[in-house]
Amino acid sequence: MGQEASTESRGFGWFLSQQYEENAVIQNEGRSGYTSTDIREDFTNIIKQSTSPNHPPVLLFTIFLGANDAFLPIPPVDDSDEGCVPLATFSANIRSFVDTFLSQKANAMAETKILLITPPPANINRPFDIGVSRKDFEMLNEEEKRGHSYKTFVSKKRYAEEIMRIAKEYGESGRVVGLDFWGDLIRTGFRVRREEYDENRLPGCGLYGVDEFGEGYFTDGLHLDAKGYDVLSQGVYNKVVYTWPELAPEALSVPQSRSAA
Repeated sequence: MGQEASTESRGFGWFLSQQYEENAVIQNEGRSGYTSTDIREDFTNIIKQSTSPNHPPVLLFTIFLGANDAFLPIPPVDDSDEGCVPLATFSANIRSFVDTFLSQKANAMAETKILLITPPPANINRPFDIGVSRKDFEMLNEEEKRGHSYKTFVSKKRYAEEIMRIAKEYGESGRVVGLDFWGDLIRTGFRVRREEYDENRLPGCGLYGVDEFGEGYFTDGLHLDAKGYDVLSQGVYNKVVYTWPELAPEALSVPQSRSAA
């Protein structure tokens, strides 16, 4: 459940459908542009449908939300750095989704595993800095940090951290795990540039002297492109089969299971 989990030839939903082609049905319940608040009604309908009599087991449910929640409104509300959905509300929404799963008994969702995926970072263009001396970067970056783009970048990081915090809190259930997609993309950005990780020079942050992600990772400042989806798809697959080996394709011999992405 999330934004653009699957298209005809990209996305982790599409990737999983290739891996599990003969062993499970992958169903995309994502909605483009939705926040965690917008999707609550859809979530209720998914639960109702998936817990109906004779529904096949739902082995895995992925929740990929936060990118739209974290985006700062234009203009900001009351000079706040809160996203379109305040962080506390976002957190409550995600916890409500997880609690709903864990409360299911004696139905198709009684053993469903839940993968919480963080939102990705933004990809803000590096300011035009030809002719600007490096000693001026610090002063100019202080101004950039007060702008909407950088604040949105930081906001996405906060929402990603909240997802991982929630996943850790529910970890003892054995049914919930988090995927730090935000961190995976950031680390990929450093690796591609052959640079050491530097919290003050995060790829795509939009500051002077800091490059954006390379070609193929984002179509614009917010939406993933092919390489970005590749990082996500491989991350989802690896996290699932490492955490729950019983969900590896080769472990599923009967093609009657259902997994919703």
